[in-house]
Amino acid sequence: MKRLHSFIIALLLITALPACKKNTVSTIPEFSTSYIEVSNKKEAFDKGYFQVVGRGNGESKSMALLAARSVAQARLVEIVEGIEVERNTLVKEGKVQGDIIQTKAKGVVKFSSLCGEQYNPATGNAEVCLRLPLKTGGLGDLVEDLIVK
Repeated sequence: MKRLHSFIIALLLITALPACKKNTVSTIPEFSTSYIEVSNKKEAFDKGYFQVVGRGNGESKSMALLAARSVAQARLVEIVEGIEVERNTLVKEGKVQGDIIQTKAKGVVKFSSLCGEQYNPATGNAEVCLRLPLKTGGLGDLVEDLIVK
């Protein structure tokens, strides 16, 4: 009787395992934002990481994912390094004739990791989530913990 129960349980597990398989890349026909962005500095300090979501599209899966990843990387640079804003306004006879605003962000983000990515083959849209941990596990983290507490 014990063998029969064990056989039935093993059979159920074997048939259920393929349904539990988890991929980092999913092809969901319609996806909404399933990744939560953590870009507020206070919230990131409390959680210990920044997390951003980038969206892009392309003619192929690889191009769409590359576009989305690039947008997410740019968001991380903006958060960590800041944004340089340049504004040129032309005033003629007391009236604004033209206003040009340009933004620029430049920097290097190291140690970010992929939280997940999704691709929709029907629309060619992709979504990529990147996480940048604030704590690296080095000596600086130990000193910070001693000072903060």
